[in-house]
Amino acid sequence: MYWFLFFGSVFCLIVMIWHFHSVDKKRLTIVRRKQHDLHVSTPATFDDEADRQDKINRANSGNITAQLALGADLELVDQNGAIKWYLKAAEKNSQQAFYALVRLYDYNYDDPEASEKSKYWAARLGDSKGKQSSTFILGKLYLEGVGCEKDTELGLKTITTLALNDHLEAQLFLAQWYQRQQEGHPEGFYWMLRAAYQGDPKAMVTVSSCYYHGIGVKKDIYKAIYWTERGGELKSPESQYRSAQYNQKVSSSHNAVAYIWAYLSVANGHEEAHSLKNDLEASLPLANLLTIQNVARKLHVLMDEKAVKKHSVIRLLNKFYVRENYLPTEDINDECAMYTS
Repeated sequence: MYWFLFFGSVFCLIVMIWHFHSVDKKRLTIVRRKQHDLHVSTPATFDDEADRQDKINRANSGNITAQLALGADLELVDQNGAIKWYLKAAEKNSQQAFYALVRLYDYNYDDPEASEKSKYWAARLGDSKGKQSSTFILGKLYLEGVGCEKDTELGLKTITTLALNDHLEAQLFLAQWYQRQQEGHPEGFYWMLRAAYQGDPKAMVTVSSCYYHGIGVKKDIYKAIYWTERGGELKSPESQYRSAQYNQKVSSSHNAVAYIWAYLSVANGHEEAHSLKNDLEASLPLANLLTIQNVARKLHVLMDEKAVKKHSVIRLLNKFYVRENYLPTEDINDECAMYTS
């Protein structure tokens, strides 16, 4: 009995000691947490604010890294604020800023011009990577003032740089742009001539027409004939038709050549060439007509089988039918230099 009471008292004492120990441990944990909050959390908040102010100061001083960091910090909470910092970085040609501006303007519903601005920054990004297609778009955006301030001088400079590097689309654009400014503008002819030198059939037709009518350049029937025939070698039905028109009535030899080009144009599906071919056929001496028709048929078969070498058809016709003619120099700069202002 006494033993039972003794062990019972000891057990109760152990339980009480354990309870008070647990309470003291909890209190100690709470105190430590409070001390941690006082000595750790408050300084951390201060450090974050100091770091942010430091970034702002550096960003305002032109530091690209700080500008990009502030832009990234604000993207989810203040899109316009983020755009502000990315624009500053973009002024220093940061590709990362270009990427961010394209992305943010794509989803910016507050700015009615956001879509246009996204296109502009996409063009700036591509241009910074050396993509000629993007540079061409960028030049047009400057000219039109789309997504950016209108800057005609910068737009022309951007596209002209491409055109001088034989970018065909840029050359054709400049030719048309100058033509819109003034009918027969010499610069318009100059760029169309450069495009023709690159082998564009439509440019060749335009250049030949300019020489024929004296638009932006002095009239020259032989240069007009050359450029239509050069396009004819490339199997352009329109060029072949105009070759027939321009050769007609220049001389008897030119009349023979005119029939051959009319024949080729008809064979390639040009509807208007039928009547011209019939007129030329009626005007040619019967003694020569069969021979000329035979040459035309053989030439059609030859050109239909494969692409012909540059000037091969023109030289062949000059040999068979002796006529006054013109062939340009191979160096484009020699030919085009006379048209530069």
